[in-house]
Amino acid sequence: MKHVLLLSMILLAAFAGATEDDGMAAAREALLSPGKPAPKEVAIRDTKITADHMEYNYKESVAILTDNVVVDDARFHLTSDKLFVFLESANTLDRLLVLGNVKVTNEDRRAECDKAVYIKAEERLVMSGNAKLHSLDKNGKTRTVAGDKITIWTKKGDQRMEVYPNPELIIPAGSTDGLKDMM
Repeated sequence: MKHVLLLSMILLAAFAGATEDDGMAAAREALLSPGKPAPKEVAIRDTKITADHMEYNYKESVAILTDNVVVDDARFHLTSDKLFVFLESANTLDRLLVLGNVKVTNEDRRAECDKAVYIKAEERLVMSGNAKLHSLDKNGKTRTVAGDKITIWTKKGDQRMEVYPNPELIIPAGSTDGLKDMM
């Protein structure tokens, strides 16, 4: 149970891009970005992680979840075939490796790929193999970025991504947002 709780907290922080929050983050964001609507409040609830099988290797500090992996969080929903959670010696997140039929969704974005790697020290998410990132613009139209590999830097304020090789960008007709808020 201790490892499931630890794993839940690690996944929540990693995929949501969570940082320490004093409860005023939404207000600060609205003040600093007056042209951007204030982020919606997200109800705090437990993160539930399920899979058909889980094992933990104490020597290597890695949790391995396989078959029908589902991470259900208030801010996102992730499904995959396998999830590896690599921990540092102090039981803090080092990196995540998500394999097979990777799908991540939240309120207005969804991503899919064959493999995703999150590296905490570099604050970087790399999606590869049929990688696609879909986002709704303010008119409800879907914008898509696709490529062999999509790298997203997750550090707050960094807001950048690289698509290489074979990038493809689809901006729907009549869209006024372009790439704005894609990440």
